[in-house]
Amino acid sequence: MTDLHPYIEKIRAFNRYYTNVIGILESHILESPYSLTEARILFEIHADPEITARGIMERLRIDEGYLSRTLNKLKRLGLVSRQQSSDDGRAYLLKLTEKGRREFDKLNRSSEQEIGKMIANLDQAQLAGLMLTIDQFRHTLDHTWRKEISIEDIRIRTDLRAGDLSSVIYLHGRIYGLEYGYIPDFEIYVAESVREFYQKYDPSLERVWVCEHLNRMVGFLLLMNRGEAAQLRFFVILPEYRGIGLGKKLMDLFMDFLRACGYRSAYLLTVDELPAAAALYTRHGFRLVEEKPSTAFGKPLYEHRYELEL
Repeated sequence: MTDLHPYIEKIRAFNRYYTNVIGILESHILESPYSLTEARILFEIHADPEITARGIMERLRIDEGYLSRTLNKLKRLGLVSRQQSSDDGRAYLLKLTEKGRREFDKLNRSSEQEIGKMIANLDQAQLAGLMLTIDQFRHTLDHTWRKEISIEDIRIRTDLRAGDLSSVIYLHGRIYGLEYGYIPDFEIYVAESVREFYQKYDPSLERVWVCEHLNRMVGFLLLMNRGEAAQLRFFVILPEYRGIGLGKKLMDLFMDFLRACGYRSAYLLTVDELPAAAALYTRHGFRLVEEKPSTAFGKPLYEHRYELEL
């Protein structure tokens, strides 16, 4: 049995260090008229236009009664309002008022200044390393303590927002690098393909499906116009979100939009290392029509082309 004691001690030491860092970063909030919890709620509402009170409870782990009292205070101050969801009449979304946006901007600028001071002396390589370490730390612990995820926890939107395209590139580079050993050439290929898509992006004939959980992209799919045919591209789901029906949900949405736009056919390009994805494609009517060897991404594999006729 693994002796966890040295790991526990190291995590405790890091926790003490990080607590001090957070104290420095959040000290500016003490100079504002808002408590730390109130400021965090304003940040969450600003970050997610679809957030509800329950969503804030889950993200910040706040007691329901305490959250209710805090939200009522923010409403009385004219910072927050409620708006009935157009997708679900039973749900009410939390929104910042004009005054709330002004107050958030003040807090956000102050926070950015403090963080900027902390990392100002790091070079590009150090910044990249820090971001990777933070990402790995967060996702590793997320997987151990968070509740079991279901498809209902995932929000799927079809609009492109700032940062989405870079997130798609990052997800592909991270997943295919860690899981399959692809070299950075693959990430460059994805970046160039994303650029090609966006230069001619036509929302009337093309669609993105951005999957989010707790305001973080966890999956993505694109239908790209290729004349009479459509191409399925950039289908990616983080490992911890597989097996909950998200892949099937995205394929169903793809097929619905494909038919609604009047496409007669569709195709996709993939590799032989993704049997689960291949099975999903064939269940939706795609068939393998071409197979050829390749070493494009630093390892021997087979490129596959699947086609669908409607």
